[in-house]
This record gives sequence, structure tokens and C-alpha cells, in this order.
Amino acid sequence: SRADGSLLPKETSSVIGEEGAENMVDAFNIMSEVGKDIVRIATAASSDEAEAFVTVGSVVTQDEDSPSIAGLSFEEATVSGVMDEDTEPSDDDIARASILASEAAILLTEEIMDDGKPLSESASIEHDEGQVSMSPHRICRYSNGQGSKRKAKPSEIFGAHTDTTFVTIVPAAAVSGLEVYDEDSLQWYRPELNARKHAKSVDPKGEMDVKFPWHSRYLIVMPGELLQITSRNNIPASVHRVVAAPETPRLSAPVLLRARPGTKMDVERYMGSLDKADSLLIETNDMKMEDIHAALQSTA
Repeated sequence: SRADGSLLPKETSSVIGEEGAENMVDAFNIMSEVGKDIVRIATAASSDEAEAFVTVGSVVTQDEDSPSIAGLSFEEATVSGVMDEDTEPSDDDIARASILASEAAILLTEEIMDDGKPLSESASIEHDEGQVSMSPHRICRYSNGQGSKRKAKPSEIFGAHTDTTFVTIVPAAAVSGLEVYDEDSLQWYRPELNARKHAKSVDPKGEMDVKFPWHSRYLIVMPGELLQITSRNNIPASVHRVVAAPETPRLSAPVLLRARPGTKMDVERYMGSLDKADSLLIETNDMKMEDIHAALQSTA
């Protein structure tokens, strides 16, 4: 539960041992922090690019003999003649907007991303998150069911789809099988094969594998539908699938970082001016995150 920080059922230890259960909790916490960092950076960068937090005249630098607009709103300054409607934002206005975008993205990751921890008591938003995290840490075993048919080709066993998550984080598996669709080249890409090539390039003799097998040193991060929303469609949800060969099953332990139930998508709080929001952000504004999740299921 959220209250005592127990992320796994009590029965888990009887299956994988105390140390195994502790390792799973540690892995979940590490992966959730990685995911939150990625979402924070992507959301802030998208808000920054959209100039969603830019306010002309928000930072006042007064030269000698120049009129001051301190204490005036942009509208008041325009009416007074100190500033006209075509005034461009200053470098200081833009720098301030970047800071605000970063601070708002931090709020988003802390308040509406479900990392399994209780929301801070100091949070000033409505929430009813319940005791169970909506971000599962799954244990998956993939097999194509063709037994010992060694000449059989790998087959698709989990069809192409996107996830209703902010990000899905997958520890690289010893047996490759995850495929991500590359829309630019119009072909499927296997990130685990690329990770293995990189591991061999930095450790040709495999000396590190004695303590840390190559696959334990890599994470695969796939953007989900919620990140597509908060990034203003700059980062589309990753289309992916799983294929398996007959010889060896593929074991995987993905973390699906979803939204905290009972919280709302507050665009102005997390992503700036509604005037700079795209149609999808406007549509989801003020919706409960579980309602957004439910609405996306019909298109996932």
C-alpha cells in the first residue's frame, strides 16, 4: 500500500525470496525516478518551445529616464502607452518562462504521475488516489508455443499497440523480442539487440558480465499516450510488440508509469497558457486522469 511503502504482495517473498523482493522494489523505485525525469524534461521542453509561460514585460529592467511598468499588468501597460501590443518578449522574459516551464513540469511529475508513493501533504490539488498504485511492475513470460521446432521462425505473440502511460520502462531482457516501430524507416527495431551491441563495444571481453550481466545495465524507455499529450504531440506514443523464438522464452519486467487516480489535468498549472495549448490539451483540460485513461482505451 502507499501508506507503508509495500509495493508487492506478501506472497512475493515466498516465490522469489526476501532479497528478490527487495531488489524488485529497488528496481521499481529507480525506474520510476528515471521515468519522472524523462517526462519532466520532455514536458518542460515542449512548453518552452510553445512559449506557454512567456509574458511580455514580466521582467522589468529600467534604464535611466525610462518609464517604469513595475506593478502594471500587460493590459495596463499597453493602455498607459508604456508598451504596445506588438512588443516582443525580452531575453529576460524568455528566461523566466523557461524557469516557470521547468517548475510546472516538476509539479506535474510529483502530483499526477503515480510513483507508488503517497502524494505530499503539502500538495494543494484535489486528489483521491487510494491505497493501490496504478503503475504496475509486471513479470512477463513470452513463448511462441512451438516447443522444440528449431526451424520455426520467431512469431508475434503480443500484437502491436501503444500504452496509456506517461512512459513504459523495460529492463533489457537477456533474450531479445521487444520490437518498436520506427515510423521514419517504416520498419521494426529491436532495442535489446542494439543494447547488446553497445555492451560488447564497451566491454569486448565480457569482464563486467561476471558481476553484472550485460542486459542488467540497460533500460528501454518507451513514450506512452499521456506523454504524447503533455509534450503537445512532439513525442508520439511508441508502437511496439513482442515476438518470440521457439527455443527460449523471453522474460521481462516492465514498469508502466501511469497517472495518479483522483487527480486532474490542469493545463494552466502544468503546461502554461491555454492560448498556447493544442486541441488535445484543451480537450483534456480539467478532466480526471482516470477519465482520460478510459477515453484513450477505445483508441489504444
